Amino acid sequence: MMYGEEETQNSVMMIDDHIGRKILDTATAIIGREGYENLTIRKVAKESGCSNSAIYQRFGDKNALSEAVAALQAKPFLIIMDETYSKEADLLTNIDRITKRLLEKLYDFEQEAIYMQIIYRGRLGVDHNPFVLRVEEYLKNAMARGETSAANARETAFFLSTSFWGFVQMVRADKGKDLESAKRLLEAQNRVIYNGIRSGAGKVSLWDQLRERGVDVDKALARMKGNKDAYRGFLAEFFADPDFDALGASIEAGNAQNAFEYAHGLKGMAANLGLDGVRGRLGVLVEILRPGGIDGAREAYDDIMDACRQISVLL
Repeated sequence: MMYGEEETQNSVMMIDDHIGRKILDTATAIIGREGYENLTIRKVAKESGCSNSAIYQRFGDKNALSEAVAALQAKPFLIIMDETYSKEADLLTNIDRITKRLLEKLYDFEQEAIYMQIIYRGRLGVDHNPFVLRVEEYLKNAMARGETSAANARETAFFLSTSFWGFVQMVRADKGKDLESAKRLLEAQNRVIYNGIRSGAGKVSLWDQLRERGVDVDKALARMKGNKDAYRGFLAEFFADPDFDALGASIEAGNAQNAFEYAHGLKGMAANLGLDGVRGRLGVLVEILRPGGIDGAREAYDDIMDACRQISVLL
């Protein structure tokens, strides 16, 4: 479901006339500048050049006007969710991608505007909240793949949503917390929550889940004489290998030779571990770097890291 269907039943999200939008923009500016408590109909009328009656006719009162502001600001969040979600990616990858993009946008918000977003979402109610309903859909898709399970997908979706907004409040209240460090903390929180949700699945073994993601488990285990503990340990070490960071840094610095050596070494290790999908992506990067060029290397590297993440979340 794309934005603009059921959720547009709320009339405050349907204000699209010129005067109505002018009123909303003015109210948004006042709230951002002075806070909600200093928003008044009289002040909006004076700054927008619209009459009091025009404001009351469209919004009723100050509370309805502030709710309309929050609804207007919420639209881009739904668009981000729709554009970022991929049915082909696992649940954690989707959660990471979506929440990081939302966090980037929220770092441009004042604390007052974030608070208003939380209040607005609370007033929508769980059963009519388009944000929660989207996350519920993500969970159901993951459950259909056997990736996770939940006794009540909607309640779990509500928990995921409120956890994210609680996190946002915390990091935005910390003036010294920059966006990149906030993203790292968010990634850690997402992993903990995901592992808690996934623990309910339990019916599919780790090895079967790895096979589903294109890992040649049987070949790798044969090489290790069937020692599953050793294999799992080697996999964990591989995904934590600092050469991945060094590879990314070399690409960022435009050093094709160093990047080639890191990529080539990682490719060999991936082959030994049966990580055929990762190996194939590393092979693409190796061929990009081999002639000494760097064009397309960043995209190939990001593709590799996505492939790694889809497997490492299982360990």
